[in-house]
Amino acid sequence: MDMQNGRTITSVSGDSYSSVFSELHALGDRSTTALFSLDAEGNITAYSGSLTADANAMIGTSIFSESNPLNVLSPYFEFLIAGDTISENCVLEDRRYRVTLIPIKFNKSIVSISGTLIRNSDIELTLSKLTEFQRHYLLLSQYSSDIITSLDDQGSVTYASPTLQRVLGYSSGDLIGGPIYELFSGEDTRAKKRVFSKILSQLPGQSTSYRIQRKDGEFIWLETTTRAILQGTQEDPKEILTVSRDVTERKETEERLLYLANYDSLTGLPNRALFRDRLRRAIARAQRNDTRVALLFLDLDRFKNINDSLGHQAGDQLLRGVARRLKHYARKGDTIARLGGDEFTVILEGINHPDDAAVVAKKILELMEPAFKVDGHEVVASPSIGITVYPDDAADMRTLLKNADTAMYRSKERGRNRYQFYTSDMNAKAYQYLLLENNLRHALEREEFCLHFQPQLDLHTQGIIGIEALLRWNHPEQGLISPENFIPFTEETGLIIPIGQWVLRAACKEAMHWQRSGLAPVRVAVNLSMRQFRQKDFVNMVAEALDESGLEAKYLELEITESFLAHNVEQATAILRDLHDLGVQLSIDDFGTGYSSLNYLRNFPLNTLKIDQSFVQDISKNPEGATIAEAIIALGQSLGLNVMAEGVESEDQVFFLRGRGCDQVQGYLFSHPLPSDQVMSWMRRNRKHQTLYEQHHLWPEAARL
Repeated sequence: MDMQNGRTITSVSGDSYSSVFSELHALGDRSTTALFSLDAEGNITAYSGSLTADANAMIGTSIFSESNPLNVLSPYFEFLIAGDTISENCVLEDRRYRVTLIPIKFNKSIVSISGTLIRNSDIELTLSKLTEFQRHYLLLSQYSSDIITSLDDQGSVTYASPTLQRVLGYSSGDLIGGPIYELFSGEDTRAKKRVFSKILSQLPGQSTSYRIQRKDGEFIWLETTTRAILQGTQEDPKEILTVSRDVTERKETEERLLYLANYDSLTGLPNRALFRDRLRRAIARAQRNDTRVALLFLDLDRFKNINDSLGHQAGDQLLRGVARRLKHYARKGDTIARLGGDEFTVILEGINHPDDAAVVAKKILELMEPAFKVDGHEVVASPSIGITVYPDDAADMRTLLKNADTAMYRSKERGRNRYQFYTSDMNAKAYQYLLLENNLRHALEREEFCLHFQPQLDLHTQGIIGIEALLRWNHPEQGLISPENFIPFTEETGLIIPIGQWVLRAACKEAMHWQRSGLAPVRVAVNLSMRQFRQKDFVNMVAEALDESGLEAKYLELEITESFLAHNVEQATAILRDLHDLGVQLSIDDFGTGYSSLNYLRNFPLNTLKIDQSFVQDISKNPEGATIAEAIIALGQSLGLNVMAEGVESEDQVFFLRGRGCDQVQGYLFSHPLPSDQVMSWMRRNRKHQTLYEQHHLWPEAARL
């Protein structure tokens, strides 16, 4: 870096190019033999050189003196006084020199003469060095991977290295004489000139990146550094040297990394990081302009069921489809983001009233009504939407997001597929939910869980054929908590795995306890979650529970839902066959509500189909429910499976089911779920095939026993 007249000159191509100029200056200094001046009489008035050891002794002497080393110049004096300039070769002390003599005039009179003496050998050396430096410079220019150009102060190209053609496709002749800024990417000439001005105004050690057009029309990225070549003491550059390199690949990598850092790779929507940045900016603008910002928080209803039944690949397809519909509807300036999983957000700026956000929420619900096609299936993905408004509900981003999330959960509680505005009383309920979560995490270690049991009967003999184990949470303050209020949360958090393992072991131990108490052996049925079923060591866990309790495998029944069968069929088949080989009974719970295939039922080693209670309710009044129940019974019979009806509560349901050939029943008509000690008493009272209901006309076969 050099400083000339306050102007900074930076060479960005390294020391290779600047060293050429510095060595030329040094060579010029070394090649000068003598510099001197004469007055009008031929007397030396100033002298610097190597002709004599004492330069000061030369001053005041005359060139006409024979003892003066410069006496050889005296023949030229009369021509100089006449005003001629002399540039000749001469011999001085047997050496050849080049002498240059220039008369200096003042008021048309010669007042002095300026002269230089340079040995011819030094001139030849200088020319040789210049040639060598020129060749070196051309080699650097020709074989460098960088583009080297020189420009005049208007931006016109005066030189371009051969690399120009390799990188940009132009020959030197295509560009020389033309303005370089015409190649810059920009909408108008003014914008292009601004890019050129930016290149010229670089600070020391900096470079400028910009897009430039190749000859084939493609735009690439160049990174350019410059050196201004000044003339004398002038501040404006006479010439500009630029060194440029192609950085397109680096730029594309940077842009890709920036994209990955800010956008969701699955849907292409802004991710959580970019969403937070845009929400922060939206709040700042609303604060300055005294406007509102609405935040919509969307969560897809029952997305987990779709993921479990059809697989994660299908779930990803669904998420992409949801993102496409949201992007298609979005206004310019709105931000739609995916926070993760099945959670989406929408930022609405510049709204005048909260009702404007409600209009958008209604439109989103309408957008999601048509079914999505996912892996050949038609899937409905309704959203639950929570809405909060700045500054009405919160004054900062963190609280705004929390409120929107709270409102979304309230929307789910109210029945899903709807929107809900945030209200201040929701915080209290959110706190209760948080408290429930914390208590649930400690419930297992505090032994607050217990099992209740509901009998299952043979519909023809009214004999007890099994007992279903049902989990209950005996909260120390709230008492018994219904499974509907905490089981979904255990599924979401993964707590279902240790809790489910406890249920399996406790049910096996209880069934063995009944046998040891003198009761006839009956099988105990345990519900499984998808998370349990997908554990790699699940079959071993079942075997360990049986070994630990001493219960024979045939007295354990595992209930799975239809969604298990459709998710990873090969894995499900392998696990079910291992359980079957172990001797465990297998049943499908809530049959008719999922996505199972008849082919699955034929190939899986199943024992029982359980008709979902939604089809059993109003079975004698609802033709559609009756038709479905009848079809399931016929299907089970054709496949050689037992068929059990859940939720039986009336005699009409019993008569209908018996008439269609249903095998087994379970429901409040016969018994509510009971604690362990009560179910033992129930079984003892009914050991002679007499139910508590004791209506023998429902079981003609039993009356003959």
